[in-house]
Amino acid sequence: MLPNLRRALFPYLMAAPMLAVAGEPVYSMSADTWSRPRDAGSLVSEPALRSTLSRYESSGGGHIVLRHPSGERGHLWVAELQDWLVALGVPSEHIRQAPTDDLETHIELTINPSP
Repeated sequence: MLPNLRRALFPYLMAAPMLAVAGEPVYSMSADTWSRPRDAGSLVSEPALRSTLSRYESSGGGHIVLRHPSGERGHLWVAELQDWLVALGVPSEHIRQAPTDDLETHIELTINPSP
C-alpha cells in the first residue's frame, strides 16, 4: 500500500515549490475585480494586490505565486494580472503561475521569499 500512496502523492510533491511557504499569508483577488474597468490606480488600491506588493518589496524579492483557475478564462485572467505586476515593477522572472482545478472565482497571491 505504501508504494501506491507515494504514487498518489507524487503530483503534489512535484508542485511543492509552487505552494506558499508556511506562515506566508495568502491574498485573494475575486473575479469581481476583473469585471470592473481597470487602471493602475484602481489595481494598486485593491487590498490583495497592495498587500502582496508590500510583502514582496519588504521580503527583498522572492517570487510572487499566482494560483489561478485552470482553463482559458483563468489563463487570460492571470496573464493580465502578470502584465500589470510587470508594469508595476515586478520582474517577470519573479512571477510564477500555478493553475489549479480547486479555484473557480478568484486568484490567490502568495510570496515565496528568496532563500
